[in-house]
Amino acid sequence: MSQLTDISIRLSRVDSQAALQQVDRALNRLGSDDELTIVMEAADAHQSEEISNLLAKHHFDFQPVGSHNGNNYILKARRKTKI
Repeated sequence: MSQLTDISIRLSRVDSQAALQQVDRALNRLGSDDELTIVMEAADAHQSEEISNLLAKHHFDFQPVGSHNGNNYILKARRKTKI
């Protein structure tokens, strides 16, 4: 049984190159059963397209989730399962 490596990151500026690099580094650390949680300000959700594109490029399925207080926008991502 492998140990899960779930990673959670908070992005302060979604539209920056540094944010893309932070997500890319996290993706490279995840195994096949691991989950990545990306948290950003809800106001930045409209700027998350590049993050979504990066997840798709690395073959990750992802689901947007709102926070209970409405202040955060969260993406939960897992590597696509091979058929």
